[in-house]
Amino acid sequence: VKVLQSVFINRDIHMYYEETDKPAQARTSDLNEELGMVDTILSDKTGTLTCNSMEFIKCSIAGTAYGRGITEVERSMAVRSGGSPLFNEDLDVVVDRFAPKVKGFNFEDERVMNGNWVRQPQAAVLQKFFRLLAVCHTAIPETDAVTGNVSYEAESPDEAAFVVAARELGFEFFNRTQNGISFRELDLVTGKKVERVYRLLNVLEFNSSRKRMSVIVRDDDGKLLLLSKGADNVMFERLAKNGRQFEAKTQEHVNQYADAGLRTLILAYREVDENEYIEFNKNFNEAKSSVSEDREALIDEMTDKMERDLILLGATAVEDK
Repeated sequence: VKVLQSVFINRDIHMYYEETDKPAQARTSDLNEELGMVDTILSDKTGTLTCNSMEFIKCSIAGTAYGRGITEVERSMAVRSGGSPLFNEDLDVVVDRFAPKVKGFNFEDERVMNGNWVRQPQAAVLQKFFRLLAVCHTAIPETDAVTGNVSYEAESPDEAAFVVAARELGFEFFNRTQNGISFRELDLVTGKKVERVYRLLNVLEFNSSRKRMSVIVRDDDGKLLLLSKGADNVMFERLAKNGRQFEAKTQEHVNQYADAGLRTLILAYREVDENEYIEFNKNFNEAKSSVSEDREALIDEMTDKMERDLILLGATAVEDK
């Protein structure tokens, strides 16, 4: 009986890994009994159960969900429930049609692709959302001398996916200096591509306790802006009373994305008063130059005060494949 069970394991199509053309191999006749005793598997998922390949697949902006792709989790659930793995009946689209053509980008939605976002009711919010993706990061652009194509070196695969997504949606980050970030975008008024340069003033870096990262920039109109992205449990509590217009719908979409196995981040911003910034920058630089044991605590205290009263823009959803 054990030998027969081993044969079934070796021939089980669900245990076959197509990418490497490798079937399961039962090296011992006791394998089936040992597997039968397994009750719970604990894993960190990223890079263990996955390839640590991040793909921007969906987003929620101004309370509207965008992105028509189907995740691997949704596909598996459809198969188990007896449905077709190829179709999403609500959207009537074929999954294979949306196979990723660009690394890190597996997004499709005609409402915002190819500049169509300018015709959306909340075009101004979409513009702020995409600008935040193009500016709020620490990625470095690299331009191919022959093709002119821009690629990105980022601290993490998901951060690279955000910058690629911004580029594919019409907001191309192409240059970074010590105190500036340059990107191209479609101008809402003229309908033409324009280059914008934001002066980069401060980077409030991500860490595991903060669960967010922000940048403070001065845009080409002279406005001081704080652009922030982070986990929903820390971002929602930092929203201003007048910045919660899309909170309920965004939370609903984030829950749906989480159920589909996606990694989510909340995007928000606020305008910063000049006097407030002068005081913050002075205290922030003093905290960074401190040599005391509580240096990190001082920095966190300064950033915590600044990253408040935010206005919600939406959420991103990245698939860890």
